[in-house]
Amino acid sequence: TDFLLKRLSAATYWYPSTAMVCAERTYPTVNEKKEEVEDCLRNKISRDGCHWCVGTVGPRYSASVACLLGCVHNGNEPSANARGSEMVRRCERVCNERFMSILPVDRKWIGGKMALFSKSV
Repeated sequence: TDFLLKRLSAATYWYPSTAMVCAERTYPTVNEKKEEVEDCLRNKISRDGCHWCVGTVGPRYSASVACLLGCVHNGNEPSANARGSEMVRRCERVCNERFMSILPVDRKWIGGKMALFSKSV
């Protein structure tokens, strides 16, 4: 659990969670203020623990958010009854399976004339 709660002291503005930003174990190093701090090789998901790396997960994340917003805002507003909630949940599952899984995104979703968007009425 120490790994999950530990903060990376080499960061300059805030101390991100080691579990969120490190690809490997931390190592001691000296910063520009000549202080000994912990640093690590950063992962390709989030460099600072707050923002997504656009080159690796940015497009997938953006597509999933657009898809999820579309579950609620495209077409008619879902009704407050159980059937409306189930329809939104089903749509959410489809979006998560399509864009937030570890599986590659289906080639037919890349390029072409497919557009994912959400709109409010």
